[in-house]
Amino acid sequence: MRVHTKGAQRAAAALSGIFLVFGAGMSVTVHAADAPAKTASHALPPLVSGDEPIVVTEHRIQTAHGPLVYEARTGRLAIRSEETGEVRGHIFFVAYAVKSNGPPRPITFAWNGGPTVASAIVHMEGLGPRRRTKTGIVDNAETLLAESDLVFYDAMETGFSRPEKPEFAAEFLNLKGDVAATAEFMRAYRARFRTVDQPLFIAGESYGVFRAAALADLLTERGEKIAGTILISGDIPNIPMPLAFYDAMHVPARTAAAFYYHRLPPDLMQDREATLKAVNRWATAVYQPALEHLDQLSDADREKIATELARFTGLRPDQVDRKTLVVHAGHYLEDFFDGDRTRTLSGSDMRELDGSPDDLGLGSPVLVDRYLRDELGYATDLTYTGLEDGYMPTPGHARRSSGEQFYYNQDGMTKEDWTRTKKEGEVTYIAHDDPPWIINAMRRDKTMPVFVATARYDPLNMCEGDVAATATAAPDFSSRIFNHCYESGHVVYRDAAARLVLARDLSDFIRKALAAQPAAAPAQK
Repeated sequence: MRVHTKGAQRAAAALSGIFLVFGAGMSVTVHAADAPAKTASHALPPLVSGDEPIVVTEHRIQTAHGPLVYEARTGRLAIRSEETGEVRGHIFFVAYAVKSNGPPRPITFAWNGGPTVASAIVHMEGLGPRRRTKTGIVDNAETLLAESDLVFYDAMETGFSRPEKPEFAAEFLNLKGDVAATAEFMRAYRARFRTVDQPLFIAGESYGVFRAAALADLLTERGEKIAGTILISGDIPNIPMPLAFYDAMHVPARTAAAFYYHRLPPDLMQDREATLKAVNRWATAVYQPALEHLDQLSDADREKIATELARFTGLRPDQVDRKTLVVHAGHYLEDFFDGDRTRTLSGSDMRELDGSPDDLGLGSPVLVDRYLRDELGYATDLTYTGLEDGYMPTPGHARRSSGEQFYYNQDGMTKEDWTRTKKEGEVTYIAHDDPPWIINAMRRDKTMPVFVATARYDPLNMCEGDVAATATAAPDFSSRIFNHCYESGHVVYRDAAARLVLARDLSDFIRKALAAQPAAAPAQK
């Protein structure tokens, strides 16, 4: 897993720093002028005494393929101990289902990253039926709901998800506990709404990629069938590569950024595609081998590598550390404009500057409030964690995000490793220590394909690197991994053109994945 600290905190803030203010007790009968047709609403009573009802509403929107009528389900499901039945927490979700007279529609569970960030981003900007824009909430004409039922999952201590008791939080705020809770939520949802016959897709973004990969490993180990796994802006975890590979293969994205700002030498500014091919060859054939044999390099060798690295990334040669020959992401973003800290590249999209106004207007306190409370009729006075601040006892401990409390406890990662990583204050790559989650899942499930989406201007990921990593896998695996590179930043669908291409590619992926599945056995009567 790649653990991002200082350099990536800016990206995490970009993904989770949308401030919203929710009112309490708002009427579910109020509708915005731009809301879709809402034909009915009711509440599903709880199955177990003490559980919460689920709010169900019916809607109609216009898509690129015509009108779409769907049911929205909003609420929280209890996470219970298998042994005792004790409620350990409640997970908030928003789900969408379309009635079908044909074969069971696929169902896709989707989430954002962090860790941990609520799913409002992928839900209300990317895949869901309604989309946030500058002017408000509009129909998402390219919604993935046209292809698959959707369930958007808010991890514990994000959105309206809460542990039952404060002391239960720690069991969710670690990688293994996070994955286990996600698996339990999916089981509970599929049991509650009887969706076990629907082909299953899982989709994670950013850190959510690692949640999805580890979950695929867990579910296939249990014998559950996954029709496809979707990994957005998180690279391909678990294909073992040396540490130097990650440092080398992040260079092409920086070359693209330097080209965008016209900060490359004249010969590299003539043809971007030719320049990207040249830097990829250099990173693979020269830079990575040099990093792998760092202790064998002469001073002249180091000087040459540093000069070439600066040439391909728009930096000055003196900005490259001759000891490590690596410019970590945090330093690159901060030092790109000759160290001018008033002009720092964004940690989520290097075409933008850190602190640039949100061009989507997503900071409006009305948007999510209007959608969840008015259109979907979900009434609660809980704060939507990650998007607004509620009450904190005073005196008491300072407010801590779930990310600040999170612990990477996957196999091979010790607390000492994590403490050292945070202390270093740089982007640190430890992906080569990850368990081979996705490969394990593909080995067990011989038909499961994997969709990988990476962004050209994302400082945290690597278009060329994903292709190179895939090529090292055995043909049985590499033939089922589909890499896509988009002209966008970390949140791919925030770029209007990239969002349309991503929507098309995801639709194609789901259709092809379903076509490749073995025929289901007829149901027994």
